[in-house]
Amino acid sequence: MRHFLTIILTICFGASYGQDFAYPSIKSAGQSITDFVPAGWTILDSAYGDLSKDGIKDAAIVLQSKDSFSLLNSLEDTVMTQPRILLVLFKEPADNSFVLIEQSNSFILKHDNSAMGDPYQALAINNGKLEVKFHLFNNMGSWYVTNAVYKFRVQQQGQFVLIGADKSSFHRATHDFEHYSYNFLTKKRALTKGNDEKGTKKTTWKSLNISELKTLNTFNEPFTWEVETDIYL
Repeated sequence: MRHFLTIILTICFGASYGQDFAYPSIKSAGQSITDFVPAGWTILDSAYGDLSKDGIKDAAIVLQSKDSFSLLNSLEDTVMTQPRILLVLFKEPADNSFVLIEQSNSFILKHDNSAMGDPYQALAINNGKLEVKFHLFNNMGSWYVTNAVYKFRVQQQGQFVLIGADKSSFHRATHDFEHYSYNFLTKKRALTKGNDEKGTKKTTWKSLNISELKTLNTFNEPFTWEVETDIYL
């Protein structure tokens, strides 16, 4: 009986805890990246490189809550998970401080599906681009492995615009693969299909009908944008 009551109390506490969750306020400036970490949060990942084209290394960091909360996942199931935040910081040459330029509370996927590994893989800053990498690996229910890289760059008005993306899927049993490579500035897509075991591949090109570029503010969550019919990026 005592064990049963403990389970019930745990469930009730978790549900109410999730309902009270709110993303914390982030400081607008600081001397180091640790100054941007709110109480109860920690740095999950970070990357350094020049994003503002001034020759000085800026920073991007992923924050993760130390506590778990009861939240809805992408499947509309209520799960216990640790929320994440993406911050982009520019380095100020005058005093070597960092300034908060961009924040997304939704773009970094959470580990909220027990049938999958952690979807978040890494941050990188290369040639003035912020790259966010994801890896979808199902422990059960699917033979496919999916990798995706989203590439953002500062454009007009200081917005981080999605200028390109790569998405690859691989079937672990058949060794068939597909690789989509998108350039949203030229509005072109290359699709390479093949089989690793047979050593075959073929690439085709397509023009994209995209009227407006997505940004970190308008691209809410990876793998939710139907960029082509039945193709989600």
